[in-house]
Amino acid sequence: MRRIGLPEIWDAREADPGFMASLATFSFVALGLELVVSGTILTLTGSVSTFYPLGWQVVEWVGLGALWVLLARALVAWSRRRGVDPLPSEEAGAGRDDAVDGRDDAASGTFTANRSNTGRAAVGRGAAGRDDAAAGRVGVDGGVDHRRWREILLCFVLAVVLAIVLPALIGAPWGLAPLDRYLQLFHVYGPLGWLAMVAWVCYLVGRSFLVAGLLAYSHRAIREVLTFQGSRWVPWGGLVAGLTMGAVAFLAGGQAAGVTALLSCVLLGVIHVRSGESLRVTTLFTVLVLIFV
Repeated sequence: MRRIGLPEIWDAREADPGFMASLATFSFVALGLELVVSGTILTLTGSVSTFYPLGWQVVEWVGLGALWVLLARALVAWSRRRGVDPLPSEEAGAGRDDAVDGRDDAASGTFTANRSNTGRAAVGRGAAGRDDAAAGRVGVDGGVDHRRWREILLCFVLAVVLAIVLPALIGAPWGLAPLDRYLQLFHVYGPLGWLAMVAWVCYLVGRSFLVAGLLAYSHRAIREVLTFQGSRWVPWGGLVAGLTMGAVAFLAGGQAAGVTALLSCVLLGVIHVRSGESLRVTTLFTVLVLIFV
């Protein structure tokens, strides 16, 4: 993420920690649309089953996935409207823009602090801007350098290994989540199980968009409040996403699912930090990791 110029509109206001926390909250609440769909089906039919007839199941999964992607894109547009771009283009030199914005925010914060008590918030933004400058210097052209890509791939492999091995160590049966899902769908739908599997992947992609948004926006909100030295290296978003999604997984699937979701999200938080807070990179690896969770 990097700060950008505010649009020329009458109600343009710079994003503050509360706004970023609101985006994270919207991302989490939007996941509850699945419960809304199940409640609607329960109201209309009087029962809820694990799987529905193939046509209805495909419509549900693809529809939820598409709706979640649209909501995630709407949150990105809303963030840009408030002067924070979660998806900066590499050609724009995100690191250099963050460095400039960090210095500008710091100067603005110091000037405002000398005039009124509200200067404390500006100083906080200035410190966050300096962190942006440091976090943004991840590559010559604003991208992620090779060393950090190795660290990102290492965290990804570790997250996948934990998702496969950890449940069995806690007490759940051994298995590979995507393979188990396909075998389950094949058992229910027969040869057309592949179609249900494609629909499930669409559902998973949409869900991952919102989980990545929850992680990225909450990380930004906390980092703009906690501006002590080194705070940019703490995976705040991974901790928030891990606690929330871990609690949901624990209620739905038990201890093994909860612990696996918690640790996977923390590692995704590390990936987000090491990628220079790129929502694009975080979303990609969130999709790849959640396939195995």
